[in-house]
Amino acid sequence: MSIDYTRYCPVARTLDVIGDRWTILILRDLMIDGPRKFMDFQYSLARISPTTLSDRLKGLEEHGIIERRFYEDHPPRAEYLLTSKGEDLRPILRAMRLWGDKHTKPPGK
Repeated sequence: MSIDYTRYCPVARTLDVIGDRWTILILRDLMIDGPRKFMDFQYSLARISPTTLSDRLKGLEEHGIIERRFYEDHPPRAEYLLTSKGEDLRPILRAMRLWGDKHTKPPGK
């Protein structure tokens, strides 16, 4: 009988929630720039498709990591911001940035 250890591993469970590239970059933008609109993400994440962006935002919202706040009713316009649960991820992204600064180089350097 095979046991699915990923169910019991908190690292694997965390990766299930935030482990893809676009999700991490969405979180990065929210941590650096604060509340963001959909079009702000499209600008900063130039290669992300609107469908993928929408899916990632919905997933983060479903997990309680971000919330959508409406700032205009007609037409409805929303911005996204980190919840306290999302803020708890700040040290993880900070550690990733420090590791990247130490062990990777930007293109052309």
